[in-house]
Amino acid sequence: GVVEKIGFRSTSVRKFDKSMCTIPNFQFAENPVINISEISNRRINWIVGLEYGSTVDQLRKVRDQIEEFIKTDDLFYVSESTPVIVRVDKFSDSSIDILVRCFTKTNQYQEWLDIKDKLALAIKEIVEENNTGFAFPSQSLYIEKK
Repeated sequence: GVVEKIGFRSTSVRKFDKSMCTIPNFQFAENPVINISEISNRRINWIVGLEYGSTVDQLRKVRDQIEEFIKTDDLFYVSESTPVIVRVDKFSDSSIDILVRCFTKTNQYQEWLDIKDKLALAIKEIVEENNTGFAFPSQSLYIEKK
């Protein structure tokens, strides 16, 4: 939101939905305050869950192609302090998880949403081209016969 008034005991913030929020000033001393308008780029941090039926070769290709897409697209900011991270992260209950972490060159919310949309579609295309699929939560039940 936007700070409208700073008083001795509280600060008034107009939220994006136009509602007024009054925050006691002691909370600013105890909690971090992030000024989003001052950031230079926005982060995308996703977990992409792939099917357990994916082969090691498929996982490697998906991982490498996602990383290559991000590194070669001009919409993403890649530096030593903002590296692209695309790694097989863990074996979850229903998926093999790939961590995707990168930064966009914009700090504008709408542009960030557009870039996320482009990345999501690219990841979907990469997964499909490698003949694997996205996992979804599932459970197996085993019934014992007596």
